[in-house]
This record gives sequence, structure tokens and C-alpha cells, in this order.
Amino acid sequence: NLNHAIKQTFADYILILDCDHIPTRAFLQIAMGWMVADRKIALMQTPHHFYSPDPFQRNLAVGYRTPPEGNLFYGVIQDGNDFWDATFFCGSCAILRREAIESIGGFAVETVTEDAHTALRMRRRGWSTAYLRIPVASGLATERLTTHMGQRMRW
Repeated sequence: NLNHAIKQTFADYILILDCDHIPTRAFLQIAMGWMVADRKIALMQTPHHFYSPDPFQRNLAVGYRTPPEGNLFYGVIQDGNDFWDATFFCGSCAILRREAIESIGGFAVETVTEDAHTALRMRRRGWSTAYLRIPVASGLATERLTTHMGQRMRW
């Protein structure tokens, strides 16, 4: 779908959001500046933030005192990746530069981790990646434990 959309559109930048994510009004104002300032940045990834509790938060006695597991990835891990210019593309809540996507022949399709694979391809071609640890979009967490575990296994 993303590769088809590339052929149907013409903008220099592409904002990708999952269908259940809603961007803040300031998403582009906050996230675009780095990409405009540095023409080598192919990807600006922001955190996946969920405004509804996940099954663990909802069902454990400690409730909201249990931080979402995403805090580890979108805090410590992506910050480290960004330090080494190796930010993962996480499939949503990201802005990509069209020129970079076209330079690698489009989004990767030969793997189930097409988002991360796409970022790796861009890095191999000399593009930079960046991470901005500001939640500028919000989505719905999984509602049931079985769907939560299935989602995490896919990730």
C-alpha cells in the first residue's frame, strides 16, 4: 500500500500514521524542522503513544503505576539508536523523505519487518535517521491479552 501511495502522490515528505493514531495539531511543526535543516535525514520517528491502557495496565492490581512496556523501547532503546544514527522506523508516527524512499526502490516488501528493513536500506545508502522523543500522535492500545501478545509477536 505504501509503495502504491508513493506512485500516486508527489510531496517531498510522507507522514505515516496507523489508522488508530491521531496526530496532535503541532505534529508537523514539532517534527519537520530537523528534516528541513538536515537534507540527509530520511526518517524522523516519534514514539507510539497510547491513550488507552494496555491489558497489563488494565488488569494488574498496580494499574497505571505500571509503566507501559513501550517506554523502554521509545525511551532508552530508541534514544540509544538515535545517538548512533540508527533509529528504527516503526511503521507509524514517522515522517519519511520521498527522495530517500525512492533511492532504495521503495518500502521493503520481502520481510514482515518491512519498516525496520526500510530504515536499514536507507542507512546503507548513506541517509541519516532521527528520533524525537516527543509523543505527537496517540493511538489505541490493544484491548485483550491475546491480541496484545499477537501484536508483540509480530513486532
